Amino acid sequence: MRWLMFLPEGSDRNHLVVNVFGPNAVDISGVKFPATLLFVGGFDPLQDWQKRYHEGLKKSGKEVHLVEYPNAFHGFYCLPESPECSLLIGEVKSFVQKQSSLT
Repeated sequence: MRWLMFLPEGSDRNHLVVNVFGPNAVDISGVKFPATLLFVGGFDPLQDWQKRYHEGLKKSGKEVHLVEYPNAFHGFYCLPESPECSLLIGEVKSFVQKQSSLT
């Protein structure tokens, strides 16, 4: 419930700052938005929220790439010894190179 510290008093999880594609969301379909690379760990307790974010971007017509690591946990990228951390670095490198070649 840490998100409560950042919201106006009386807000709930449907505040557009914490639930950007929820019932109070603003339509971003006309907003210029960069291509997005999104990583989701299979053991991340927030994976449902991350997948909804992915779906929201897609429905808004945004370019979004989802990479799922079934054995990764929340914050896995902070531990360089985790195998998924190395995979993530390679994915980010490829993504940045691809996006750079498009401009």
